[in-house]
Amino acid sequence: MKPLEIKGARTRLGLSQKYMAQQLNITEASYGKKERGLVRFTHPEKVTVARLLSLTAAQVNDYFFDGMMPIS
Repeated sequence: MKPLEIKGARTRLGLSQKYMAQQLNITEASYGKKERGLVRFTHPEKVTVARLLSLTAAQVNDYFFDGMMPIS
């Protein structure tokens, strides 16, 4: 996982960690840990984060799966 890329995508859109946490129904502290790479996002959370950050399939693959997912 590339936490700095996720944080960068979020900040470019002007979204706060609090907003992201609310959308994931978790605490802001829990979101912060996930964004720093201390705790992994669940697969459903990855889908929500990708949607909120308008990530492409290639970005999701890169940010969450280190480019290991075969996409075409």
